[in-house]
Amino acid sequence: MTFRSDGDRLTVETRVEITVKVLFVTAFRLRHEAKEVWQSDRLVSVESTTDDNGTLLRVSGNAVADGFRITGEDGPFLASAHLLTSNAFWDSRIVRESRLIDVQHGGEIGLVTRQLGDEQVETAHGPVRAARHHMITPYYAGSVFYDSEGRWVKGLLELKGERVEYALAT
Repeated sequence: MTFRSDGDRLTVETRVEITVKVLFVTAFRLRHEAKEVWQSDRLVSVESTTDDNGTLLRVSGNAVADGFRITGEDGPFLASAHLLTSNAFWDSRIVRESRLIDVQHGGEIGLVTRQLGDEQVETAHGPVRAARHHMITPYYAGSVFYDSEGRWVKGLLELKGERVEYALAT
């Protein structure tokens, strides 16, 4: 994930690539790229492409007067205006949400979270004490970690049986 801010506008780019090989043969591949633009903590646009083992998914969306209009494989969907996205692990508000905008498939998905306690997390800047939250959606499960100021420091996700680790680099 990369972040660029300009005043109250934040652009978040997400890039995920998972390749599972068995005896030198690719058994599974997932590539996901998304660009989200946020303004004053509200999603204003999203564009994403996902290659889920050969199935190409495209999602796009924009803020509209009565919500967030997102179009995916099942067509257009009007989501609530103030939802976070399925990529928004970087935002500690995600652990208080029950619905997310699905930037891989379109529409909304459910989310269940539970705080598990504090743990010591290794970062590029040394160890940090962080609260661990377990999360489950229809497409992935795992944990996200936030320091005492609510900053995201780590993510551990299980996706299609594979473990993906996100770590704070700077």
